[in-house]
Amino acid sequence: MNATQRAFEGLLDRHFETALADNPVWANHAGLRAGEGKLGRATLAHLQRQDKHRCRTLAALDQLNPRDLANEQHLDRLALRAMLNRECEDFARGRHEIDPGGLDAVLNLLQHELQRGDDEPARARKNILAVLRETPRFLAEDAAVVTRPERVWRKVMQQTFAGAGALFNAVDTFLKKPATTAARRAAQTYHDTVMGRTLAPEGSFAIGPEAMQRRVREQIGLDYTLAEIEALALGEVQRVGALLDGECKKFGKGRSVEAIIAEARAEWNPGSDLPAVYRAETQRVADAFRAAQAVSFPVGDELQVRLVPEFMRHLYPTAAYSSPGAFEKRQRGVFWVNDLSLTKTTEADKLAERQQHFGLSLTSAHEAYPGHHLQFVTANRHPRKWRRLFAHAVFYEGWTLWCEQMMVDLQIDRSPWLRVQQLHDALWRVHRILVDLRLQTGRYTYEQAAAHLRKHLGFTKARSEAEINWYSASPTVPMSYWLGRLENARLHQRLVGQRGWTLQQFNDWLLSFGTIPQAWIERYGLE
Repeated sequence: MNATQRAFEGLLDRHFETALADNPVWANHAGLRAGEGKLGRATLAHLQRQDKHRCRTLAALDQLNPRDLANEQHLDRLALRAMLNRECEDFARGRHEIDPGGLDAVLNLLQHELQRGDDEPARARKNILAVLRETPRFLAEDAAVVTRPERVWRKVMQQTFAGAGALFNAVDTFLKKPATTAARRAAQTYHDTVMGRTLAPEGSFAIGPEAMQRRVREQIGLDYTLAEIEALALGEVQRVGALLDGECKKFGKGRSVEAIIAEARAEWNPGSDLPAVYRAETQRVADAFRAAQAVSFPVGDELQVRLVPEFMRHLYPTAAYSSPGAFEKRQRGVFWVNDLSLTKTTEADKLAERQQHFGLSLTSAHEAYPGHHLQFVTANRHPRKWRRLFAHAVFYEGWTLWCEQMMVDLQIDRSPWLRVQQLHDALWRVHRILVDLRLQTGRYTYEQAAAHLRKHLGFTKARSEAEINWYSASPTVPMSYWLGRLENARLHQRLVGQRGWTLQQFNDWLLSFGTIPQAWIERYGLE
């Protein structure tokens, strides 16, 4: 290792050790015990100190000769610079002043500890009590910083506050005593303080064309202009739409995708034990991918299929996945099943809710094996320690859509309607590119973005607004799903189609670099 390479490794260590110490919530979610039971600080002075640290790291990075770095270091260099630039940009535009996310941070941490409580109740109890003690101080600090809340994000905060009572009740039940009184008061004060602030100008969530262009390059890894991204998306709308029309015609002239799926769903009865159905299907799908030798499976990991507890029901769709921390010794993921039939009284209503889980073979491939769980567990074992902390959506969401495509191509599910459902979901992800791009550059208002989803995908008003709520806070993430899927297909054609690699060789190679853009992997991982 030469002097530049040693300097780079030292820079990585200094940055992440300081950043994790300054952000114990991040450290906790990453699986570091040093962060447990702590909320950290949310004062403006603390945020300014963090920004100065990022700027120093960027300046030090600029002093290193990139030609002296090894290929694996180049991947960390690109990912580190992308992370720092995004965080510096958000601070410079005052995101901390418009994003009332303090209450969400507290509730997510308490939820994280409640999940830990199933296996380590004493550890979780200690951490929860410590977090509850810090909650009033933390929320007061954050509320003082949020001086001009963005209206969409304030609405999300209101929804979070509305669900906070159920979570606090769950905490009291776990602790077997009323311990959340002060935290509840602090949450109410936080809510009232934010609601009393003057709103930021409408559309303040949008980062603008210049920043969006930079994030396409640094978060997605593509050198496309925004105009090229839009042209690509419009072309994919036509291409995927034509494929979907072709599949629908196989079910009869004039049959819509909605009618085809609705008919198949109405004929499906999974029975009363929905988690058991998910466990069986997850195992079947995993076994089929193993038999097809599509990808190597991790050894020693755990995947638990669990029923979503009552206090979490409003947070999740039909199913979701929680990954293990990057540094957790026990690499256990949780595949959550949200069975809303438990809230119904009549058998007809119960069946209707269970039927919302129709098509769960695709869900299992997406969330479990070989989707999110397999990918994150593999990434969490990367030999380069800090690589595990980089998580680019273009890879982890592109990978899950690639898994859905393999599901169809390998005929792991031979249901006649599967291709219809997969293409319908693909078209949704294609439209995300257009909405994300237009929303963040100011070409779409919030209302226009939601209307786009209703017009082109048939979403309800509530569902379209729920989608735009998170799009507004995560520029380039919505477009990452389909762009990542296209990148995987492009590389598959190059390496399997042209070089003769096996499917397993290709997938294992792709997964071996961590959760970073495919274009970077192609540049530095093929030598």
